[in-house]
Amino acid sequence: MPEPIRVLVTGAAGQIAYSLLYGIAKGDVFGKDQPLVLLLLDITPMLPVLEGVVMELQDCALPLLREVIPTDKEDVAFKDLDAAILVGSMPRREGMERKDLLKANVAIFKSQGEALDKYAKKTVKVLVVGNPANTNCLIAAKSAPSIPKENFSCLTRLDHNRACSQVAMRCGIAANSVKNMIIWGNHSSTQYPDVHHCKVNVQGKDVTAFDAVKDDAWLKGDFISTVQQRGAAVIKARKLSSAMSAAKAICDHMRDIWTGTPEGEFVSMGVYSTGNPYGVPEDLIYSFPVSIKDKTWKFAEGLPINDFSRGKMDATAAELVEERDTAVSFLEEKVGWPERETRRCSGTTFSSSPTASSSLQSLSKELPSNINGMAQFQEVMRQQLESSMHAELEKLSSTAKGAEAKVSKKDFEGFRNLFHRFLQVKGPSVEWSKINRPPEDSIQPYDKIKAKGLPDNITDSLNKLVVVKLNGGLGTSMGCKGPKSLISVRNENTFLDLTVQQIEHLNKTYNADVPLVLMNSFNTDEDTKKILQKYTHHRVKIHTFNQSRYPRINKESLLPVAKDMAMTGDNADVWYPPGHGDIYASFYNSGLLEQLIAEGKEYIFVSNIDNLGATVDLYILNHLVSQPNGKRCEFIMEVTDKTRADVKGGTLIQYDGKLRLLEIAQVPKAHVDEFKSVTKFKIFNTNNLWISLSAIKRLQEQNAMDMEIIVNPKTLDGGLNVIQLETAVGAAIKCFDNALGINVPRSRFLPVKTTSDLLLVMSNLYSLEAGSLTMSERREFPTTPHVKLGSSFTKVQEYLTRFESIPDMLELDHLTVSGDVTFGKHVSLKGTVIIIANHGDRIDIPAGSMLENKIVSGNLRILDH
Repeated sequence: MPEPIRVLVTGAAGQIAYSLLYGIAKGDVFGKDQPLVLLLLDITPMLPVLEGVVMELQDCALPLLREVIPTDKEDVAFKDLDAAILVGSMPRREGMERKDLLKANVAIFKSQGEALDKYAKKTVKVLVVGNPANTNCLIAAKSAPSIPKENFSCLTRLDHNRACSQVAMRCGIAANSVKNMIIWGNHSSTQYPDVHHCKVNVQGKDVTAFDAVKDDAWLKGDFISTVQQRGAAVIKARKLSSAMSAAKAICDHMRDIWTGTPEGEFVSMGVYSTGNPYGVPEDLIYSFPVSIKDKTWKFAEGLPINDFSRGKMDATAAELVEERDTAVSFLEEKVGWPERETRRCSGTTFSSSPTASSSLQSLSKELPSNINGMAQFQEVMRQQLESSMHAELEKLSSTAKGAEAKVSKKDFEGFRNLFHRFLQVKGPSVEWSKINRPPEDSIQPYDKIKAKGLPDNITDSLNKLVVVKLNGGLGTSMGCKGPKSLISVRNENTFLDLTVQQIEHLNKTYNADVPLVLMNSFNTDEDTKKILQKYTHHRVKIHTFNQSRYPRINKESLLPVAKDMAMTGDNADVWYPPGHGDIYASFYNSGLLEQLIAEGKEYIFVSNIDNLGATVDLYILNHLVSQPNGKRCEFIMEVTDKTRADVKGGTLIQYDGKLRLLEIAQVPKAHVDEFKSVTKFKIFNTNNLWISLSAIKRLQEQNAMDMEIIVNPKTLDGGLNVIQLETAVGAAIKCFDNALGINVPRSRFLPVKTTSDLLLVMSNLYSLEAGSLTMSERREFPTTPHVKLGSSFTKVQEYLTRFESIPDMLELDHLTVSGDVTFGKHVSLKGTVIIIANHGDRIDIPAGSMLENKIVSGNLRILDH
């Protein structure tokens, strides 16, 4: 095989690239025997999304694809390129003037042209796709003076293909029976699809398009307007711009450059107009009919042009001249270009600028003078994206009414800040070489804390405490509707019931006043408030506040999907609660934080409501409040020893002199295995946190709460790809003074995320007292069995029907159940038990069975015995 070629695709996290990359990688473009290296360039905030694209390409197992390199760095992306496909550009937003679009793209494509000039091979073939493609291509070509301008082209093949398809459908023939279609001019609504030289193969004979269609009025009217407006029609129909058809056209265009066009045929391509035989002004990128041989294009010559065609060609040329001169005016703001010369063409006067010099400097007045290259590209994109997001949020806010308007204003302030920080991300949030193990005294063993004992006045400490439960999640992953906190987990008690029982027991036992605060989301608030009425006579005050409501972002446009503030109908899935890191801002904005401080409360104990091990620990509380004022600990994170089941959990590290939470998403690929090691990183975050209320207030008012942004990609039911920007509550540890970790027993981490977890907490492994679960004293060793139930048990209702009663699991080490399996009453499981019913089989474990270190498979029915 030949040596691999290097192919760049920009805007690689977008929908066009997603449709394009598979075709390139499997050999549809550069040949079935041509290995290649794909370089994928996008702005820094899109790198997490790009990682998913890379994984999919790897999973395709394509033999020609030698390497995939995702990057946000121009020296990596443009190095030694053989082909560059420039898809990424600033799209035109609603209400955006065309001159503003041109200005933004002049800066972007100038910087990319300079990168090509500096890093790519001089033989590189460059295709510009990002709109306005013709003028973007011209700017890129002018900014790469060492690369021949003939190596640059822009995409009008999509228009060409659309035109061929329209004629073919009209004639009832295959699209490849239409040859020598021409698109003249600009890739815009002024383009001219010309059929005068087109050949249509009808029943084995080549005839003209006019003879084949037999409808001159259609060919000179609706046909032209349909092709011109096709892009807008696609957007109107699917709410997204063309992606599949654009990707196909890119493949066609680059394949023809690489392998040539058949003898006697030509295709449409935006190329440099200087020296053309059709009277089109020079110094433009204009779509012409071209033939290609040995990777070199030539104008198709000798085609007669009638008056009808001349008028259309001149009109689209005039638009391109205006675009070019607008772009040039932005260049002239920074550098003095020579005066333009006037050229005359077919009775129309056009203004034409000479080729740009290689010394063009910074283009955009808004950019600092020291910004260049990829930094300039990224900064222009950031500015425009922020401006567009601001405008869209203003539109959304204008649809809010009454109290909702005030709440949404605060929510959107937080979202704008998060979006701004998302766009400012310039690379990994941690440098691996700067990571250190935490100092010994920064993570205290729980036994040391407990050894201090409790003072007589522990009630005073309890009266300074607030319990906060994170209650924003739904039970959908376990097949339940409504808030997860309302799922029954033990003796008909829900997560919320157990929480209320725990706190009421504390208040009664110690004559204390510990309130419960629930952080709800818009998904859980209404249902939760209905249930709270049942606790009216319990000895526990219950408060609620809501997480923010943020708009999901279209992955392609980076704009909100929502069109108004409604939460039903088309808007049902366009909002999301932004992760539990939102607790700080939402708690502060609700006014509840101030109220609790005024009542003498000093600390909150925060945990997930589905962690049944997260109860108030008096020893940790005492440690908090007994510190001298100067060394008062503002943040405690409970950690516990990592097992192989917890290798992805976040861990505490020392970084820049502060304790910091390191999540697996922040770890460079090369160090993921090191991160998962239970020998180097021995602990993980339980998300049981003790935090100072006054410190939260201070940090919020100083706007100093700094948490790493989690980019969470999702696909909506209609297939739209979106991203959610989230934060994690524990990530703020680095912002607090005298932060501390406490290595607690595993019993304080008992989350119920699946029915496998539910089986454990419903079993006789645990005893229930005053809302708290503790490991049964009858179990001889303190470790929790490993339980893995198959897909037949995923939903709670299905799970419950498969157990007539919960098995005795006191002596169980490991249980795996797969397939159609049911359990009778009073079953006992010991040691390692594996039960597998293959597809079509069923296994009924008879009542009273005792399985110890057994593997059961096949087909076993109670009726068989």
